[in-house]
Amino acid sequence: MVRPDSHTTQSMVDHLFRSEAGKMTAILTRIFGFQHSDLIEDIVQETFLSALKTWPLKGQPDNPSAWLMQVAKNKAINTIKRDNRLQKWTPEIEEDVDRIDRLFLDHEIKDSQLRMLFACCYPELHQKQQIMLMLKTMCGFSNTEIGYVLLMSPAAVKKAIYRAKKKVQTFYNSITVPVINEARQRLETVYMAIYLMFTEGYKRSYEDQVISEDICFEAARLATLLLDIPEVNHGKTHALLSLIFFNMARFPARVGSKGEIIDLKLQDRSLWNQKSIDAGFHHLQLSRESSSLSRFHLESSIASIHCSATRYEETDWERILYCYRRLLQLVDSGIIRLNLAIVLGKVEGPEAGLQALEEVELASKHMDFMIHAAKADMHAELGKYEMAKSHYLVACDMAHSKADKHYLRSKIEECDRKNISDN
Repeated sequence: MVRPDSHTTQSMVDHLFRSEAGKMTAILTRIFGFQHSDLIEDIVQETFLSALKTWPLKGQPDNPSAWLMQVAKNKAINTIKRDNRLQKWTPEIEEDVDRIDRLFLDHEIKDSQLRMLFACCYPELHQKQQIMLMLKTMCGFSNTEIGYVLLMSPAAVKKAIYRAKKKVQTFYNSITVPVINEARQRLETVYMAIYLMFTEGYKRSYEDQVISEDICFEAARLATLLLDIPEVNHGKTHALLSLIFFNMARFPARVGSKGEIIDLKLQDRSLWNQKSIDAGFHHLQLSRESSSLSRFHLESSIASIHCSATRYEETDWERILYCYRRLLQLVDSGIIRLNLAIVLGKVEGPEAGLQALEEVELASKHMDFMIHAAKADMHAELGKYEMAKSHYLVACDMAHSKADKHYLRSKIEECDRKNISDN
């Protein structure tokens, strides 16, 4: 065992929480049922607290994930032994313990997670509730993180999740396995939850760090689990995985040595992970077995164009513009309109981009931060550095994370330098 300090332990436990908490929740829900969701949350939290207390004293175990699962299993068994009301499967506690042991086997853990993903999508819940429940229970998202990706306040998220859990508890005692037709219907919501999870990990909205690789890799792992569902056309699953791998390939070049954001056009493309790019193209090829075109097909195609360009100047912006226009036909959202306007500025010039941004601004007030940053970039391309600076200042005031604020301040300083040199 390695004996880490408290800071190292905290970092490790935070990392493991993203990958293991969802697994634990899924297994414990199969054991205790939805009606004991508070008990399940307590066991999960106590398990990770045990790691925080034990590892600095006794050393970090060789297999931290297995250690956590063993602790969670022991806590579940001890809880059942203490409370006869929870001994619901058989009259013999030894048989209960044996059943719990089996549920913690690797193949049962995977099965539990798949069950839980679809259980969060029970038809008694609205789709937004389904997504919130999945992000909370399976992905370990905080109310603030969920609120950001769904454009809700943390307080509203907390209330909605509480109501969703109560509604599920009313109709279901345990995780039920949906028939294949139900699984296909629920799959769309599962896709969206994983997509939102990856999006938040790819660009953190509130945290100081730019990227959360833990969240992104967990999204990739959950998406890969979906390939185990039989009798489902997995073209869309492969498209989602393709999108994830193409974007993860750029991780090594997206952040500087001091944690600062690096523009796509300034990234050292030799640092991009070729194995991830190859995986992206592999899944992009397999995505063609899909019976219909999805947003994931188009977004992964856009990501593939970026990964195919050896230099920023070689980016095929016209093909990207075509993909965004097709994407807008499928999903009319503010963020897609924003990105389309930015790409339009690359193809037809900053003036065309700025005009398109005006239309986006009227329809999407919640994206003011990103709109002002995009306007600033386009004014800077036109050499209007004072105007660019004013938009960067507004965007900086609206930004939540330190990384965003630091990046925008650097752009403000760049505008000042260029303004002085031009005069």
